[in-house]
Amino acid sequence: MNYMVLLAAGLMSISAGAAPTSVPVDDTSDWQILSFRKIPANDVTADKNGLTIEVASSASPLVYPLPAPARVQRVRVTGEWRGALSLPEGAVQGAKGVDDFVLKLGLVESGDQTLSWFQKRVAPKWIRTLFDLAPPDGGISQIHFLSTTQQPDLVGTSRTHPLSDLLQESRHLLLDAPGEFVMDVELDAAADVVALWISSDGDDTGSRFTLQIKSIELISGDFP
Repeated sequence: MNYMVLLAAGLMSISAGAAPTSVPVDDTSDWQILSFRKIPANDVTADKNGLTIEVASSASPLVYPLPAPARVQRVRVTGEWRGALSLPEGAVQGAKGVDDFVLKLGLVESGDQTLSWFQKRVAPKWIRTLFDLAPPDGGISQIHFLSTTQQPDLVGTSRTHPLSDLLQESRHLLLDAPGEFVMDVELDAAADVVALWISSDGDDTGSRFTLQIKSIELISGDFP
């Protein structure tokens, strides 16, 4: 038996398992640009430098359905933030009336929850869109938002969003000043992801800023 061949094959398998999957950010054609009723939408463009989101007292989701479900262990986002998110003094970011964040990257995870015929008729459009992302023979379990924050005390915290128990948030990166950033998050457990959901909001606080996402990588294993 050629142990060197087996070792090489094993190393190739480990390397392949750890290779990141890059999500396209230089073109909006594969993204769904949604809007909320009664809330001005962000302006979204893309070019060779990445995905640019202009927030002006506005909010709107961006959704990227993955070509096939992916098992994700780690997520890495690089980007740049310019402008200001104006949180009132003493307010807790995410509370009612100040629920604005520069970036929340949502992992839409597969599961067994579906909407009944009646729920499809009465649910808000964003809920219907969320469930439409599920595979034809399945449902979803949640959106797990990996979030930036402007407040040091929130780093490392998590919550179920008061809007819906489908929305789980964990805060990972402090953006204490505008500039370039890297949000690199290893999940507690690998997740089966069917889509990405980007939120960048300034409607509650009347904030104006620009978010440029330069890369998004989904990683199935350890990655340096």
